[in-house]
Amino acid sequence: MIVGLIHIIQGDSIKQERNTLNYVKPRMACPSSDMCVSQWGYCGTGDPYCGTGCTAGPCYSGNTGGNGNGGNTGDGSIITEKIFACAFYTIDAGTRLSRLNGLRNSGWKPSNKEEAVVFLAHVFHETDGLKTIKEYCAPGCGSHYAGSWCSIQGVPGKLYYGRGWFQVSWPCNYHAAGQALGIDLLNNPDLVEQQQDLAVKTAIWFYNANNMAGPAKQGDFAATTRIINGALECNGGPGFSNQMTRVSTYRRIRQCFDLGEPHKNPVC
Repeated sequence: MIVGLIHIIQGDSIKQERNTLNYVKPRMACPSSDMCVSQWGYCGTGDPYCGTGCTAGPCYSGNTGGNGNGGNTGDGSIITEKIFACAFYTIDAGTRLSRLNGLRNSGWKPSNKEEAVVFLAHVFHETDGLKTIKEYCAPGCGSHYAGSWCSIQGVPGKLYYGRGWFQVSWPCNYHAAGQALGIDLLNNPDLVEQQQDLAVKTAIWFYNANNMAGPAKQGDFAATTRIINGALECNGGPGFSNQMTRVSTYRRIRQCFDLGEPHKNPVC
């Protein structure tokens, strides 16, 4: 972890699966946006509804009964609209579409499903399922990030609390991310929470700067967790319980891509 970059949002991000049986007549919606319609016309969550044969809702495979593209917009992206809905099922449809458009406008696309799952799992954990792209403590906690370990000092009156999909924080990181992206984030840190694509781009900056893509493409989730927050979460550290929540999210999102169980130990 680059000092102070990642702020871990506490709390249980894993929703318990329900075995709800609500029959749905053709062309009718489920009572909740996180429910899927099974091949037999019933609403619910979990494999029986969102797995094989799923016809509507956040199906694990991204398919919704026959068009074969899982809600894709035709750009060839691995992360389709339906898969994104499966991964980020705890936010409303309007917010989810806004976040997805930010991802699309960022220009980043994963190389394979393994990389997509790793990236989205970390995003879910760091942002409470994309419910927020700034720390819940903000702006009150802004003064906690006033220090500097590099030659860069914060601008008076500006706050450098965690923002974006990976919660970039501290003046040094805002400056470095801004330099890489061609935007003056040291003087304009609020842009990261105001512009959906920039919220994604700052996460991608950290992702690339710390060579996360290599292990991510291989499905090595543990290695990427070590990069993000290894000092706290790995090897039984004080944040080990947070790592377990992170890993649970990773396992769940793998199902959205029909990947099954991890082929490498996801715990660091």
